[in-house]
Amino acid sequence: MKKITAIILTVALLCGCSAKNDSSTNSKPSSGSTSASDQNSGNSTESSATEPFSEIPFDYSFEEPIEGTDTDMSEIANVSWDKIYREELEDFKKSEKYDDTARFTIYDINDDRIPELIISYGPMGNKSYLIKTLSDENQYTEFDEVSGIADLCYIMKRSLLATFRYNDEEHIQTVQLYRLKNGKLANVYTYQLTDNSAKVNGVEVTEDEYTEEYNHFFEGVLKSIGGDHSFDDDIVNVALGEAKDWKEAYCAVLNDYLKYKKENDDNHFSLMDINGDDIPELFVSGGYHYAPYVDIFAWNGCPVPVGTFGADGTIKYYDDKDVLATFFDGPSYTSGSVYKFTDVFKFEEEFTYGNNENSKKNDESIEVVYYLNGEKTDKDNYEKTVKENVNGTAYVLGQDNDISEETIKALAEGKYAEPEKK
Repeated sequence: MKKITAIILTVALLCGCSAKNDSSTNSKPSSGSTSASDQNSGNSTESSATEPFSEIPFDYSFEEPIEGTDTDMSEIANVSWDKIYREELEDFKKSEKYDDTARFTIYDINDDRIPELIISYGPMGNKSYLIKTLSDENQYTEFDEVSGIADLCYIMKRSLLATFRYNDEEHIQTVQLYRLKNGKLANVYTYQLTDNSAKVNGVEVTEDEYTEEYNHFFEGVLKSIGGDHSFDDDIVNVALGEAKDWKEAYCAVLNDYLKYKKENDDNHFSLMDINGDDIPELFVSGGYHYAPYVDIFAWNGCPVPVGTFGADGTIKYYDDKDVLATFFDGPSYTSGSVYKFTDVFKFEEEFTYGNNENSKKNDESIEVVYYLNGEKTDKDNYEKTVKENVNGTAYVLGQDNDISEETIKALAEGKYAEPEKK
């Protein structure tokens, strides 16, 4: 697991839902990502590797296709994703699969402006997922359950789903990539690591080749998907676009944290408009001391779970540059990222940096390396460029208000502590 963890750490992790837009069949707002900047075809022979790996025939037996059942909804009047998904959520809550681990996400994973419904349940490291989708041609597809998953992530730039499985007994880690297209979840790529080997699509490769292939698809930001909301009535209603305004929606979101996370997490929140629409975004911090995070929600007819940034329980906003920034200083490495929040409810990664100077404090034999946007550079250029991109005073978001019954009640009346520059 160490090998794959090291690779994932090179990718800036952003977990969240992006824009909500009207579908052609529904007057309700929809929830999901905006169009991805990369328009790959999604066939399973796609590769950016250099010779000779790209010449090797792939072993497609490593694919794990996800089958689905289609229903033609074109003859049904007033078809809308919110009505269909409400029924699905109600049915799941009545099923034997429903328990206190069940959560859901409503999010567009194929850039057609109509969101998908993703339901998760089960213990950490061994979750099951149900994926439902409605196409712009009114075809409704329910995919077979995907089980034994440690995490399900959405790669925003590539519009791909990634399943992560870890077999601790045999020390096997498997990552499958999927693209939702034409009502099908096509298996695009397979990565597998063991103690002694690395494979891409069944072909044994070197660690460098594996990393090159992995980083080709895992580029930019990721969103952990399927766990954004509980099944409580209030949060279901606002997630389906039934809130009267942003205050009611954010109160429902905060009540969700108060009920399910406050006992274990030291949750706080901030509110600040960072996209110029005169409606603040919601920044919720929490997590154990070793894994703090900031969840970000925007408002566009419903609370849109834009993403989760792992940092120090806060995120900085530089209003002069109109960017957000995260920073991590660990025992082995230091890293940071700068993000732009666009007017279509999407974060774009603008700048990343990192170095392993901290490692040398414990081991003099380690070579110190510096990275800017994933490329090695020298120390002088590194320090100069980081200073140019991350400097000045900023709003520190995520810690301005404790999450309690009193602060949620005050928010419903439009009262809350506003952030200050620090």
